[in-house]
Amino acid sequence: MEQRTTSTLRILGIGAALVFALVLVSSSFTIIAPGHRGVVVMLGRVEETVLGEGFHLIVPPILRQAVPMDVRTKKLEVHAEAASSDLQWIDVTGVLNYHLDPRAVNALYQQVGLDYENIIIVPAMQESIKAATAQFRVERILVEREVLRNIIQENLAARLAANDIMVVQLSLSNIEFSDEFNLAIERKQVAEQAALQKQYELQAAEIEVDITLALADGQRKAAVIAAEGRAESRRVEAEAEAQALRLIAEQLRNNPDLIKYEWATRLSPGVRTVLLPAGQDIILGADTLVGSTGP
Repeated sequence: MEQRTTSTLRILGIGAALVFALVLVSSSFTIIAPGHRGVVVMLGRVEETVLGEGFHLIVPPILRQAVPMDVRTKKLEVHAEAASSDLQWIDVTGVLNYHLDPRAVNALYQQVGLDYENIIIVPAMQESIKAATAQFRVERILVEREVLRNIIQENLAARLAANDIMVVQLSLSNIEFSDEFNLAIERKQVAEQAALQKQYELQAAEIEVDITLALADGQRKAAVIAAEGRAESRRVEAEAEAQALRLIAEQLRNNPDLIKYEWATRLSPGVRTVLLPAGQDIILGADTLVGSTGP
């Protein structure tokens, strides 16, 4: 009976030892997922060893454990109330893409822990946004939005790099101004629109004046051309009349009897007049000199 009890105890001890060995062996292995790193902690102390992706053996188990840290690029959206250089309130929404330095996750875990976003990144973003917007007047912020973004990103990258957090890109997804400023902008736009309308009307009036002047100038030029045409016509007509008179005068000088003929013709329109050469003795009948009025 005693032998049976001893054998049973021995078997139970061996079984317990096997179970303990299995638990010990299984707890000695860990797998680091893709995009992660393992921080090794032994009895509350962070070791310098950083485990990469894959399968790892940790000995002794229980005393040492691996804490996974995500090193993939993450997105964080932060709202910040800031002020411009002329003390106008602005609500800025920044979107940050960042990742942890894979080689220094153990230092970040040791100094900050896993809640590094709320402890480090969010305050750093808010402070960087406030410091950058304070350098611009409110009306220049939208105009120089890209310059503002670059200033915030450079400042934020320098602050987070001290804690082994790498900035990939910062974007300003939204910028909102106070109601008073929005109302002032609206009034300014209305005034600018009215000014543009007045300018348009002035330009239209100037165009209308130009058209009227052009028409008047065209009419004046047309009148001048017509007057010049009439003057030219009169000049040509006068020259033609003068030429005719010169020809008549020349004919009269060369043929004095032509004057007598013209005189006789105009004196007696009903009498047929014949111009004879000088010195000719020709007698014509009366019927040849006086035109017949009968049938």
